[in-house]
Amino acid sequence: MHVLTSHTFLEDLAMVLCVAAVTTIIFQKIRQPVVVGYLIAGLIVGPNVPIPLLADPERIHTLSELGVILLMFALGLEFSVRKLIRLGPTSGFITALQVGFMIWLGYVCGRALGWTPLESIFTGAILSISSTTIVAKAYQETPVSDRLRELVFGVLLAEDLTAVVELAILTTLASGASVSASLMTVTIARLILFLVAFVGIGFLFVPPVVRFVVRMDRPETTLVAVIGICFAFALLAEHAGYSVALGAFLSGSLVAESGKVEQIEHLVAPLRDIFGAVFFVSVGMMIDPALIQQHWQALIVLSAAVVGGKIVGVTFASMLSGVGTRTSIEAGMSLSQIGEFSFIIAGAGLKSGATRDFLYTLAVAVSAVTTFLTPYMIRGSIPVAEFVAARLPRPLKVLEALYDSWLERIRNAGQPAKEANSIAWPTATIVSSAVLIGAILIVNERDPLDVTTTVASMEQLAYFSAGLFVDAFALLLCAAPAAAMYFGARRLATALASRAFAELPPRGAPAVSALIELLQITILLVAAVPLLAIVQPFMAPVEGIGIIVITIVLMIVIVTRSARQMQGQLRDATHLIATALRGAPADAQGDSYEVPGIGMITPVPLRADSDGIGKSLSELDLHTNSGAVVVAIGRADSEVVVPTGDEILREGDILELAGSSDAVAAARRMLETPHPAAQQQASP
Repeated sequence: MHVLTSHTFLEDLAMVLCVAAVTTIIFQKIRQPVVVGYLIAGLIVGPNVPIPLLADPERIHTLSELGVILLMFALGLEFSVRKLIRLGPTSGFITALQVGFMIWLGYVCGRALGWTPLESIFTGAILSISSTTIVAKAYQETPVSDRLRELVFGVLLAEDLTAVVELAILTTLASGASVSASLMTVTIARLILFLVAFVGIGFLFVPPVVRFVVRMDRPETTLVAVIGICFAFALLAEHAGYSVALGAFLSGSLVAESGKVEQIEHLVAPLRDIFGAVFFVSVGMMIDPALIQQHWQALIVLSAAVVGGKIVGVTFASMLSGVGTRTSIEAGMSLSQIGEFSFIIAGAGLKSGATRDFLYTLAVAVSAVTTFLTPYMIRGSIPVAEFVAARLPRPLKVLEALYDSWLERIRNAGQPAKEANSIAWPTATIVSSAVLIGAILIVNERDPLDVTTTVASMEQLAYFSAGLFVDAFALLLCAAPAAAMYFGARRLATALASRAFAELPPRGAPAVSALIELLQITILLVAAVPLLAIVQPFMAPVEGIGIIVITIVLMIVIVTRSARQMQGQLRDATHLIATALRGAPADAQGDSYEVPGIGMITPVPLRADSDGIGKSLSELDLHTNSGAVVVAIGRADSEVVVPTGDEILREGDILELAGSSDAVAAARRMLETPHPAAQQQASP
């Protein structure tokens, strides 16, 4: 068969874009994501299928880097530095929890497939990092809410920063050296120093320069200037030992600080789309059907681990951070893929000899499979999220709405200087205790002094029995730091809970107890899950699985108990709610009230033309569509109804809403929407 092979840069670009244009048109016609069309185009022009078209993989890979840089720069334009700082705590928490979980899950999968411990560690790292580039492209095709977009890209940026630390640790492991606390401290400190210097210096120069260039009112000059800034910052990041994607994203955020994004975005978009297409074609070119067929079982296991693990990890962590069920599920399904950073990690393992060739091939194949699925996952996330949210028991809906509002108040409360010690000391206790527990468990499992043999000979025990004795002693040593970790989390949770209420209710109040318990288990999880990921290579997989199962059971027990307590609290607090409602005038615009023992509630009176009149709360399903929940209904003669979901709404009802400010605002818009008949009568 005669194969049409490219010999020049121009031939490569022409072949890739022409084939991509054909596949894009076909996929647009059949209403499928164009990203999938780009992957098919990569297969067609790649070296691994018997089709008489072949582009040079190395040249296309070079061009694809331009696509990554431009996609990340365009994404950075949507996230100013101020917005990134605001998203930092929530994104960091979600990332710590789900990355730790994915590293553990990847390691367990690797060991189950018969790979070496080091290969399994690399597998966990490969599966832990989602693809910013893939999600950015998918979100261009499937618009999502601003809240979801901010959450997802905040997590993606935090994951990219985490990948930098992972690479440093994995490179050290691959060289045969041991990972020490000092190495991790230096790596993280170096990254923080780079970010501070990079953003700080850029903040002084980039926004004024961009504003000056835009004032010249020459689109060509503006485009050349901002792309030059993008490439310069990408190059600086690469020379500092970090990815070009990180530098491009941060440069876009700095350009966004100029306030001239609207004049810049439409200029960058054509370049972004062209070279973004080349990036996805290059991913398709790396797909080797023969190798996929050879390792199909591992491919299925790892792809399922990525999709299932990311959905569970991100969703669970997002809900604990106060995001809400619907947005959490949508975020989990959006992030269920791996991409460019996974290639880098797999390549580092291959280059150092820590992993065999098949792992890099599998990383590419898993990325291709999950990239193919991502647009469909994003499209399907909305109906799935609505389905789950609609079927939550009412006590859980109430608890979730109140929990979201409590966390929002905690985040907005700031950090008073006088309360610094109430946060710093418990945090230091938790971290130091976790490190000590990890050290004890690792030393016990490695047994460098062969203590088990010594105990067996001294006590005339079988080796297995001596091992159980040594393990029991190690667990006994862990008891003290574990207790310190538990009570440190309790103190930290109590200090944070005090910020959720203007006047802290009595310690035994259900609201306070529920919030402290949920915060405590959240704090313990964010410390324990990364710790489990670190010590799992020194433990039997079944031990780690047992810890995860026990954790899930404890979470179910705590959440169920808290939900029941809060439902009882609402019934007991009807007189407090009635007092708050009496203070709201009939034409109230929804000023929030603090109800002791519950938190902030917002009264929304139902107007005569409201679409909600005559419907039950179950029919409206405010929680599914907004995230807020009705904790009480105020009616004539000071009657207060604690709803069960079957109440029919009447004209003049005052619905008492709980939830985050965004959720309450969305619920208000729904309740104030006029009935279609009223809209028609109002129309001239």
